[in-house]
Amino acid sequence: MKKIVLIISSVLISAISSAQYYHIPYPNANVNPNGLNTDNEYPFSATSPNGWTSILGGSNASPAWSNAQTIAFPFSFNGATETQFKVSSSAILTFDVATAVAAPTYTRATMPSAAIPDKSVAIWGLAGIGGNDAIITKTFGTAPNRQQWIQFASYGYGLTVSDGSNYTYWSIVLEETSNKIYIVDQRTGGFAGTDQVSMGIQINGTTANAVAGAPNTVSIAGFSAAPDDNTYYEFIQGVQPAYDLTVSSISTSAYLPTGNTAVEGAIRNFGATVITSLILNYSIDGGATVSAPITGINVASFGTYNFTHPTLWNATSGAHTIDVWATALNGSNVDLVPGNDHLIKSVSVLTEIVKRVTLLEVFTSSTCGPCAPGNVNFMGIMDTISRDDYVAVKYQQNFPGTGDPYTTVETVARRTGQYGINSIPRMEIDGGWDGNASSYTYGLFTGAKSTPAFYKMNGQFSYNAANQFSMKVLFAPLVTATAAKLHIAIIENETFNNVKSNGETDFIDVAKKMVPDENGTTLPAGTIGVFDSLSFTYTFNGVYRLPSDGQTANIINLATEHSVENFSNTSVVAWVQGSDKTVFQACRLTKNSALGLEDLGLSVKEVTVYPNPSNTNFNLSFATEKTSSVSLVMVDMTGNVVLSKTIQSNAGVNQLAIETSKYANGVYNLMMFDENQNAHIEKIVVQH
Repeated sequence: MKKIVLIISSVLISAISSAQYYHIPYPNANVNPNGLNTDNEYPFSATSPNGWTSILGGSNASPAWSNAQTIAFPFSFNGATETQFKVSSSAILTFDVATAVAAPTYTRATMPSAAIPDKSVAIWGLAGIGGNDAIITKTFGTAPNRQQWIQFASYGYGLTVSDGSNYTYWSIVLEETSNKIYIVDQRTGGFAGTDQVSMGIQINGTTANAVAGAPNTVSIAGFSAAPDDNTYYEFIQGVQPAYDLTVSSISTSAYLPTGNTAVEGAIRNFGATVITSLILNYSIDGGATVSAPITGINVASFGTYNFTHPTLWNATSGAHTIDVWATALNGSNVDLVPGNDHLIKSVSVLTEIVKRVTLLEVFTSSTCGPCAPGNVNFMGIMDTISRDDYVAVKYQQNFPGTGDPYTTVETVARRTGQYGINSIPRMEIDGGWDGNASSYTYGLFTGAKSTPAFYKMNGQFSYNAANQFSMKVLFAPLVTATAAKLHIAIIENETFNNVKSNGETDFIDVAKKMVPDENGTTLPAGTIGVFDSLSFTYTFNGVYRLPSDGQTANIINLATEHSVENFSNTSVVAWVQGSDKTVFQACRLTKNSALGLEDLGLSVKEVTVYPNPSNTNFNLSFATEKTSSVSLVMVDMTGNVVLSKTIQSNAGVNQLAIETSKYANGVYNLMMFDENQNAHIEKIVVQH
C-alpha cells in the first residue's frame, strides 16, 4: 500500500512539474533563435519568392481565426502531443483547435485570461486590421531540428492600423525535438508609445507564464529588416532549475597576435539561484583544463557575468579552438542542464604583425541636416592623421527628402545589404563600430588601429584618356580566413556639385564606383603569408551628368553615364572583409601611369610570378603575341636598380627563372618593357 501511495505521489508531482512553463528572455540577441531563420522581414505578397505561405490575410475589422494548420513535425505542448493549431488576427495561437470559438479581441489584457483559449501562445496586442497585414508560415532546418515559424507580418498594434510609417513583425516559433516555443520580437517602426503586448503561454484559464511587463511589454526590436536587431523569448516545459549556467559569449578576438592573451567573455545564469562563486575553466584545442576560482560575484537569475580568466593563454601561431565552461557553482553544486555549459570558439593566431590601415565608411547625404556636423567632426579628426593610416569612403544616400545627387545603386546597396542600416548619418569602423559620425572620436580610431591586420595588402592603379581604370591588388592572408571578399572603390577625393540643403559645400572621399560592384569578389583561401593578386578594369561610360536628386527616376545609370567631376582627382581604395563584416585590412592603391594591366598597346600579357614571396628564386611566366624583345628591370623601394636584362620572347607563353638569393629581404618592383616601351609592373617580395 505504501508503494502505491508513493507511486501516485510521484505521478502527481511529475504532472504538476510538467503542467507549467518557464521562459528565458534574450534581449537584443541580434539573431533569431538557433540561427535557422535568416530571412529578411518584409511585407508578404503573392509573389514573395522565399517560401512563406499565407495562413490569414489582412483587413480583419473584427478578430478572426485562420483555418486549422498542420504542424510540420511531432510537437508536444505541455506534455501532450499536438498535430494542429490555428491562429487569430489578434495574435493568439492555440492548439485547442476543436473548441476555441470566438477569437480574442484586439484589446490586450493580463494573462491568464478567460478570453484566451486553453493551450495557447499569445502576443496579445497585435492586430491584423490593415489591408497589407498577413499571418504567414514557413519551416526552417532539417529533421530532427526543424522550426516552424508563424509570423505576423506588417501588423498593427491594438486599434492602430499599420501603414507605411507604422508596422511591426513578430513570430511564434515551434521547435522540433526540444518542444520549445519562442516568441520573436523582430521589427517595429513607428507606433511610439503604443507598441505594447501581453505575451506568454496560457495553459488554461488559471495558469499562464507571461513575459515581464505584461500586459504592457514593449517591443525592443529596431526597424532593420534583417534579424540583426531581433529579441526573443524562449519558453521551456517544466520548472526552472536551481543551477543552470551557460557561457553565452567568448569575446576574445577571432584573430590574435602570438603571445599572452586573455580569455574573456560572458556567462549567463539561466537558473533560479543567485550565483556567488564558481570555478571558471578553459582549454585550448581540447588540451589540459586551465581552472581558476571566481568569488565575490552576484549573478541573479537571467543575469550576466562578464569574465576575464585570471590565467593568460600563451597563443601560438595557427588555428585554435577555445572551450570555456563553469563548474562548482556556489561551492559544490552541479549544473543541472549540462547540455548548454560549454561554448567553443575558433580563433586564428597571426604569423606576423602587420600595420593595420583602418577602413572608415560613412553613410551620408547633402540633404541630411545631422550629416553636416557629423562630417565636420569626422574630418576634424582625420585631418590630424596621416592618410597612409586609414581609408575613408563616403556613400551618398537617397534620403532624407529626395536624397543626394551622387547617390548610386551601389551606395544604397552597401548600406542596406552589407550593414542593414536604416538611418544616417551612420559610420562603420572596420565593419565593427557602428554609430553616428558625430560620436566618432580619436580614441575610437586609435583603438581600431591597434588591432592587428589579418592581411597584407598593396596595389596600383592607372587610368587613361578613355576613362578606363586598370587596378591590381596584391593580398596575402595572415590567418586562415574563409569567405573573405575583396572590395574596391573608385572615389573622388573632393566634389562640389552635389550641394543641396544641409549647408555642406564640399564633400570628401565620395564613392563613385565599386568594382566590380558592391558585392565584392570572393578571394581564394590562399597560403598564409604568400601574396596573390587580382586585376580589374572599369571604364566610366558616357559623359558627366548632375542628377537633380538621388531618387530612382533621376539616379546615375553607371552603365551609360557618370558623376565624376574631375578624373585627375580620383583615387582607388581596397579592403578585405569577412562574412561577419570584420574588415581584415585596407589599402590605398598607388597611382601609376605606367601600370600595364590592360594597357593600350602593351604586348606583354598574362603575367604570373610565383612563388611570391620568394626565397631563392621566382618563376616569371608571360605571354606575347609574337617574337619580340622584352626588357626586365627590377628596383628596390629606394629606386636602386638591382636587375636589368633584355630577353627575346617567343609567340605564346614564355617562362623564366630569376634568382633572388642574393637580394636583401624586402619589396621590389619588377618592370617589363615591350618594344614600344609600354610597361607592366609586378611587385616582388623577397623573404629568406
